[in-house]
Amino acid sequence: MHLILFISLASMFVTLLNSYLTFYHVQKKLLIEQAVKVNSSYSSKLSVTVDNFFSMSEEQLSYSAKLIASHIQSGNLRPLQAELQRIHQLSHAFNSMVVVTEHGQIIAASPTSLNLTGITLTSNRHLTTLREKRFFISAPYTSLSGNYIIFISYPIADDVGNYLGYIGGSLYLNSRRILNEFMNTQFSNDSFNTYVIDKEGTIIYHRDTGQIGKKINDSHILSSIANQDKGSFMMPDEQGILSPASFIRTQKAGWIIITQQSFHSLEEALNDVMISVLKQGTPLGILTLLALSILAYYIAKPLRQLSKSASSMDQLGVISKIRAVKAWYLEVEQLKRVLLMGTVLLHKRIGRLSSEAHTDPLSGMLNRRGMQESMEEIRSEYKKISVIAIDIDHFKVINDSFGHDVGDEVIRKLSQQIRKNFRKTDLVCRIGGEEFLILLPGADIHVATVIAERLRNNVANTVYMPGYRHHQVTISIGVTTFNPQKSALDIAIKTADNALYKAKNGGRNQVVVEYLSDDISLAQH
Repeated sequence: MHLILFISLASMFVTLLNSYLTFYHVQKKLLIEQAVKVNSSYSSKLSVTVDNFFSMSEEQLSYSAKLIASHIQSGNLRPLQAELQRIHQLSHAFNSMVVVTEHGQIIAASPTSLNLTGITLTSNRHLTTLREKRFFISAPYTSLSGNYIIFISYPIADDVGNYLGYIGGSLYLNSRRILNEFMNTQFSNDSFNTYVIDKEGTIIYHRDTGQIGKKINDSHILSSIANQDKGSFMMPDEQGILSPASFIRTQKAGWIIITQQSFHSLEEALNDVMISVLKQGTPLGILTLLALSILAYYIAKPLRQLSKSASSMDQLGVISKIRAVKAWYLEVEQLKRVLLMGTVLLHKRIGRLSSEAHTDPLSGMLNRRGMQESMEEIRSEYKKISVIAIDIDHFKVINDSFGHDVGDEVIRKLSQQIRKNFRKTDLVCRIGGEEFLILLPGADIHVATVIAERLRNNVANTVYMPGYRHHQVTISIGVTTFNPQKSALDIAIKTADNALYKAKNGGRNQVVVEYLSDDISLAQH
């Protein structure tokens, strides 16, 4: 049973472990795929939000540019300063604002504390803005005052489309106001790591402000986002573990928003699912374990019974025990059939060997060993047993004169005649070459004497050697009786032998009776 139960439990454990691991990997793959979809959706949402911010900024600058154009044409510059202060104070969209002519001269600025009015701009970035003559968002750069900024501009034109300059505003990327604060509000989500980078791979937004302005040098990340508007890839999270990330390119600025769920959050979700699976599967697992134990018990029960019977195949009654085993499945039925056949054959062989061990092969009678064992079985059942000792007269002469074959034939015929003269319950034995011994349970000495005399007479009147009629076979007999509960069998046999000896000395072919002396019987008892 233990082996069957062990195999069953091992199979169950391997199956459950395989199922659990398979489910784990499938669920992990599904969670990663789901994370990619969520990342992509979140990135798209943020992209729309950023584009809306720049669209609103464009609308504000466009409206102001139309108002400012007429004032520039009239040469009245005072309203320019008022318009910049209005936008700066009401929208809070920009950290600072300027109006620049087509020649690069700042003709209005807000806040006035910057003292920018009258300065002529000659930098490459300014020249690029002048050349663009459209709504333009610059690449991030460090200003003269040390602020990391981007500059948003909108062209100013007269009624016929002549370029007059531009109106623009700066946004401090490392400031907690304006765009950065806007991004913190929109991008703040503990479940996601969000990065905003420009076309050159420079970080524009990161919740760790210390990362802003740094370039991404990871070739895998750069190659994954190059020349694509959106997509997904694996990148290290803040703990350095590869996690799924999605990106999308904004339409207005061309910035790339990367959204990533940390591996830790995915791992927590996966662990929650697996714990839930274990909790839900445990009751069924316990029931399965119980069912396996019960099934193993009933599978092993007939095997255990057959094994027990196989260990005692030589005992009496084992065949009936084997037949009583309930073989409820084919393998046990076949094993039972084979074991039963083997046991029957074994018992037949044991019986044959036992018979050979207890039987004289020439006469077919019990030998001395068989007589002693049979005597032990009946000793307690009788208070008197008669003993008859028989010896063939002049048997040596028969062997010497006519050969051993004739002698053996005489023994066989005499054995048959002896068996005919006694009961089936009597123990008929050949204990020597020409010596026989008969035990008569329950017969007193008078009955035994009559039977012995009858046997002697029958033998004397029977022809044993038809070819040698001149030689008649006779027997001498000694008779005694003893109480098996008081006297030993050896004493009784010795007494019968003494009587037999007297019969031979008295002329042979006669029956002599001798009683056990009370002294000997008592001494033996």
